[in-house]
Amino acid sequence: MKLMKLYSLAQELARDLVFEVDDEVVTLSIKGVLIANVLSKSYNFSFFEVSEDEFILALQASGYVIYLGIESDAELSEDAYPSIVQILISELMPHVNALIREAEKIKYRGSDVLLDDNMSPTLKEAMYDILIKHRKGKMPYEQFEVA
Repeated sequence: MKLMKLYSLAQELARDLVFEVDDEVVTLSIKGVLIANVLSKSYNFSFFEVSEDEFILALQASGYVIYLGIESDAELSEDAYPSIVQILISELMPHVNALIREAEKIKYRGSDVLLDDNMSPTLKEAMYDILIKHRKGKMPYEQFEVA
């Protein structure tokens, strides 16, 4: 039952974050969290669009990648992505780091969806595609641009 702590920490990431983008209020909701153990201990992040109002932010640190499935209540312009991603990373890294520390503590090796908070079918498909690739021992790098 060591994994229960990981699920609990992932629940803390389920939140709505409110941004002002182009003079409009936009809510970003974290709907999914996936953890995957990887060989690389380097730090990195990737961001990609799943649809006009959904994207995945991948944060890599200490041998783990945490994928955050995020839904927006409005379409975001590509010009807004850099500042939104910067704020997301600074806001969410303490929680992601806590999740990674716990994974290290229990010596978690594998990949699993830790949170599925009513993800849309499109976002769910993207997250589970990543999960399947990790479980097959493949890295989904072809889906991400290098940060």
